[in-house]
Amino acid sequence: MIIFFATLAFILGTILGSFLSVVIYRTKTDKPGMVLGRSICPFCKKKLKFRYLIPVLSWLFLRGKCGYCGKKIGVHYLALEIITGLIFLATFLNFNFIDIKFDQLFLNYEMLKLWIFYTIEFLFLTAIFFYDLQYKEIPDRFSLTAIVIAIAGNLLFGTVTPINMAIGGASIFLFFALQFLLSNGKWIGGGDLRLGLLIGILLGWEKGLVALTIAYIVGAILSLVLMGMKKLDRKSQIPFGPFLITGTLVAFFFGKQILDWYLNGIFIGI
Repeated sequence: MIIFFATLAFILGTILGSFLSVVIYRTKTDKPGMVLGRSICPFCKKKLKFRYLIPVLSWLFLRGKCGYCGKKIGVHYLALEIITGLIFLATFLNFNFIDIKFDQLFLNYEMLKLWIFYTIEFLFLTAIFFYDLQYKEIPDRFSLTAIVIAIAGNLLFGTVTPINMAIGGASIFLFFALQFLLSNGKWIGGGDLRLGLLIGILLGWEKGLVALTIAYIVGAILSLVLMGMKKLDRKSQIPFGPFLITGTLVAFFFGKQILDWYLNGIFIGI
């Protein structure tokens, strides 16, 4: 039974991931009908039929091409659907709100509320990840809305205390603000400041620090690899948002284990 609901969570994630691709495209192009408008091919502008809109399967069946004009549809559309599905699956497994007792199914409403809260936040983070990856900018409408929801959710569910939110949000924001001022905006962008504020508020200062550390480690490793492959040089600019969001997800799901491992290592060393 758990496998069935886990599969549903993944499928729901792929559907919403497909919707995010529409949101990202129409946010960038400022197209109307973000919610109710029909999906179109970005090249020939034809409205897509239902059979071309099945998450993951349609892209694979069409081999990454438009069913009308044959133009290649970027692999990031497939990646967006799969990643969102996996995030929904992981969040379901983390907040398993299905209880089965004596062959009867019960819903744990407290866990269900947390699942809804965090999946909404992760939808915004996923949208920011792919938007920044494609366009090297972070829309305030994504980050500021997510900040408001994070504050409301943490206060409502008691997941992060107000003082922890304040310390986490302020510390990461000020850390980025200092880099922004010292580099005149060359090291880090203004959108990253709002994203840092969001991460600190959503996770609190301890897991926020874990997220920040992971982001810099992953960013440094990937940059060195790409430079070694001659894909980048020292002057190339890489969007930092995707690394921050990767660190945020790792910190959310494994932050406690990472902190315990780190602290135990320090005390053992002492």
